[in-house]
Amino acid sequence: MSRWSIPNALSFFRLVGSPFLLPLSQTTNQAWIVIGFILLGLSDALDGALARRWNQTSDYGSKLDAAADLVFYPCSAVVLAILFPDYLNPNLPYIYVTLTALAGALLTSRIRCGRIILLHTHVSRYSGVLLFVVVLISFFIDTTLMIRLVALTYAVGFVEASLIFLIKGPVSPDTRSLFSHQSPAA
Repeated sequence: MSRWSIPNALSFFRLVGSPFLLPLSQTTNQAWIVIGFILLGLSDALDGALARRWNQTSDYGSKLDAAADLVFYPCSAVVLAILFPDYLNPNLPYIYVTLTALAGALLTSRIRCGRIILLHTHVSRYSGVLLFVVVLISFFIDTTLMIRLVALTYAVGFVEASLIFLIKGPVSPDTRSLFSHQSPAA
């Protein structure tokens, strides 16, 4: 299968487009940041769904999606910090816990699997959707407590990923949960 498919193009769009959220957040017209953020978020929602529907899943596509997520979600957090520091600052301790859990998951995957693997678990996917929604509604209401929920949800997902690696060893990036019967990675 060719590496260039519509799902992979969507992931690539998110990978290269996400850093542009940062200069957009410096503009006075917030409509541009909202439009850019929605387009990038839709690419995240569509890439995997289309790949599965069109039977175009691949290890390359999964890695590209994970790389794009590694750029999109931190860029989203930075946009929150730039535009809504009053919402984000009270949550810094929770964000530090989340980053520590992420580092633990990445380290555990490296040690147990010989490479860094970002899992697409149910919790991580729900966390991404929650972050997307919270960033959007931050333009309208105070989301301080919702940001805390996002951070803690991500932390739970990263702890689950660490447990998956510890218990199961090398697994597919598409392992959905600690309790799934996903076959080991090749």
